[in-house]
Amino acid sequence: MNFPLDDFLKDLEKIINIDSGTHNIEGNLSVAAFFEEQFKAAGFDVRVLRTGESGRPLVVASSPGNGSFDFLLCGHMDTVFADGTAAKRPFRVEDGCAFGPGTVDMKAGALLMLYLARHMAESRPDIRLKILLNSDEETGSEDTSPYMLREACGCGAIFVFEGARKRGQFVAERKGISKYTLEITGIPSHAGTAPKEGVSAITELARWITALDRLKNYDRGTTVNVGTISGGTALNVVAPSATATFEVRYRSTRELARTERALKRLVSKPFLEGAEAKLTLDSRKEPLEISEQTSALIDILEPLGLEYVSAGGTSDANILAALGIPVIDGCGPGGGNPHTDKEFLKISTVTERFDIMCRIFELLKK
Repeated sequence: MNFPLDDFLKDLEKIINIDSGTHNIEGNLSVAAFFEEQFKAAGFDVRVLRTGESGRPLVVASSPGNGSFDFLLCGHMDTVFADGTAAKRPFRVEDGCAFGPGTVDMKAGALLMLYLARHMAESRPDIRLKILLNSDEETGSEDTSPYMLREACGCGAIFVFEGARKRGQFVAERKGISKYTLEITGIPSHAGTAPKEGVSAITELARWITALDRLKNYDRGTTVNVGTISGGTALNVVAPSATATFEVRYRSTRELARTERALKRLVSKPFLEGAEAKLTLDSRKEPLEISEQTSALIDILEPLGLEYVSAGGTSDANILAALGIPVIDGCGPGGGNPHTDKEFLKISTVTERFDIMCRIFELLKK
């Protein structure tokens, strides 16, 4: 078919010009209303679930009728941008690229899911689809993930429409991430008259930071980043407290276990006598690894000549992989500079991705 690119770009302009940062519930509801209307017009059964205390939307569109679903298409409507960004730098097209907040991450991918679903409903109604579009992916999908896991159960394969990699590769692996808060308690004392009576929480934290840095293993894909630090009360007081937040990213659960053992040792054996450490796990996403099921899916798709990479960032693929269903990510159109004011979509990748995803569905549903 001749892909309706002009219509796609007009629709993309509509949703790009709606502020839908994760914490903007009304903006996400507006984007959800657009998709609800479009999926219903294409003949899909549609529900908009309200999740969490704030009632953030999760769009669930399903092929009508009874029976299991062949494929789950998953994406998100939220962005990282503040209210007012869409007005400051609205959608525009220049030199074969579309610019605007959330173009490649991932409103173009969300919209491509709609266009694919519409096309499949017309040309291959035997291919049964379920579509999920959430509104809190950028902050970890905490509100929507329980519903997504429930809705995804029983689907034959999962395709997540985050943006394609630079050379059009798909994503078969993603690092897991654990986020921590470290609180150090020391013993306060006057820094001038009684320095030996104090135990500096800041000094203890400094030792922790160098120890955390030694946990990195680039060959295994393990990174540690201390993102924020704070501590102390005054210049002339031995610091009674200090705090840091840090993250650990890893490709495998084995590496996670290694870092967890090291962190427990650090908590149990302070560097300075009298110091104490409290470590809190704030959130965790397991790594997306190539499971036996995903490996089998990749083997079936081998005639298409697809390429796959490992990505350092997380997505909803990390969450959905827990179901044991084969997962392929990076199915959306490509571009660059996500989460910045230079974010762009390479327009030619829209039709390219549409064509290859159609071929994937048809090959798997022979």
